[in-house]
Amino acid sequence: MEKVLFLDACIRDRQSRTKKLCNTYIGLFMKAHPEAVLETVTLRRGAVQSHTEDELEERDGYIRQKDFDQPMFDLARQYQSADYIIIGTPYWDLSFAAILKVYIENIMVADLTFRATDQGFVGLCRGKRMIYITTAGGAIGDKNYGYDYMRAIADMTGIDETQCIKADMLDIAGYDAEAIMDAAVKEIEDMF
Repeated sequence: MEKVLFLDACIRDRQSRTKKLCNTYIGLFMKAHPEAVLETVTLRRGAVQSHTEDELEERDGYIRQKDFDQPMFDLARQYQSADYIIIGTPYWDLSFAAILKVYIENIMVADLTFRATDQGFVGLCRGKRMIYITTAGGAIGDKNYGYDYMRAIADMTGIDETQCIKADMLDIAGYDAEAIMDAAVKEIEDMF
């Protein structure tokens, strides 16, 4: 049975154009893979928090002991065991919603999601593919730094294949936001 992990960093939820694209992708993916199990982490609801100095010391101690059964590693274990990872986040300030970075800081655990060697990093995750879905009011162009960052995270954790689905120019006068969103939905439908 395949495991699908949806990282929901769509801050506006019901009004979110990003969430609309995510729901389209997830619906079609689950229809194409009826045996798959979907797990969702809704980041805007307090699923993650930044580490305090004391927590970092405690965390480092557990990592040295390779004691990854502690609750503070729940998100990292969940990420590590996912076959497919879908990330939904708005394009904000050349990147993504800040809560996604906090999530990343929680799942990057040496000897659980990656291993550092003298040759570089070796990924320890079983993920096959990461899909990054984003929308922007303005132009993304070649400044999709959020996706670039998540591609690097995927590479570091052993996920070879990534893809970005985006709809931009949604709030620019003279552009048809509905047509842009329809084109992004069609792109997703064509993937299946």
